[in-house]
Amino acid sequence: MGNRFGRLWAGRMLSTAALVTAMAWSVSPASAQDAAQFYSGKTVTFIVGYGAGASYDSGARLIGRYLGKYIPGKPNVVIQNMPGAGSMVAANQLYNASAKDGTVIGMFGRGLYLEALFGNPAVKFDPVKFNWIGSHGREVSFLVTGKDTGFRTVADIREREIIVGASGPGADTHSFALVLRTLLDAKVKIVSGFPGQADAFLALDRGEVHGNAGATIGTVMALRPNWLKEPGLANFVVQLATERHPTLLQGVPLIMDFAKNDVDRGAMELAFARQGMAYKFAAPPGVPADRVEALRTGFRGAVKDAEFLADAARINADVGAMEGEEIAKIIAGAYMKTPEVLTRAKAALTARE
Repeated sequence: MGNRFGRLWAGRMLSTAALVTAMAWSVSPASAQDAAQFYSGKTVTFIVGYGAGASYDSGARLIGRYLGKYIPGKPNVVIQNMPGAGSMVAANQLYNASAKDGTVIGMFGRGLYLEALFGNPAVKFDPVKFNWIGSHGREVSFLVTGKDTGFRTVADIREREIIVGASGPGADTHSFALVLRTLLDAKVKIVSGFPGQADAFLALDRGEVHGNAGATIGTVMALRPNWLKEPGLANFVVQLATERHPTLLQGVPLIMDFAKNDVDRGAMELAFARQGMAYKFAAPPGVPADRVEALRTGFRGAVKDAEFLADAARINADVGAMEGEEIAKIIAGAYMKTPEVLTRAKAALTARE
């Protein structure tokens, strides 16, 4: 394991150096003009790796409404839902089969880059090679359970088996359930295969599962806002993030408080760092640099738009923009963690069901 991570470090150091060099590249005025000419009259397809109604879908539609307004050439932006395997289908499609001319971008599970790091054979992409455009928001996830299930505290999920619904490997609903099992010593059984959170929440309503370990503020506000407004409709057991939500879920403990040692804490940080770049989206590798910059220009303009901010407030979206260059650095940095942390995080996030 150590040798494998050592080789991985060396390879990723080279990739990171190349990444920094690429980010230093400046796009000339002529290139910007060429990009505007290219995008004029075009349509940009925005692939979303989940079904309609979930937080990824609403997030993509939110930023997508304003993106074209600020991309040079003002192209139309259309959303294409492509659910499957916890959004792995969409990520593989974007990387391998989508047009590499800047007319296709995609948003998929925020934790899939770790699936690539840990060698999931279903991953057919290198996250470092995506052209990351930006993330307009951040999230705090939590374990939520049905009101009559009896699962109200961390002690409860350590004492008896809890059944949670999930999409597939790489999705928060799956990965965070594994973290609860491995790093929190919870007795968790995972039922996978739900196309999105709308289906998983319906199963919770019907009593087919006890809870959901990847619910986010955005998803709940979109699908079950009364859970947050009316105490007793659901149980919020533990916050799954590196930091507590600043205003909501006061009194609900943070998973970081349960870390038993520094290695476990590092593994938790690696698992939950994705929350700070919750709605990141990318263009595939091979897109010309001037078009990547045009897409990033569109993102920077969109997140400052007054109507965008008003729309985000209306749907209670936590806006916290992160630019593509910073996302690329964080993802590259994940590959530079110590072997002990990487080994522990892999054990936590890829444990057998």
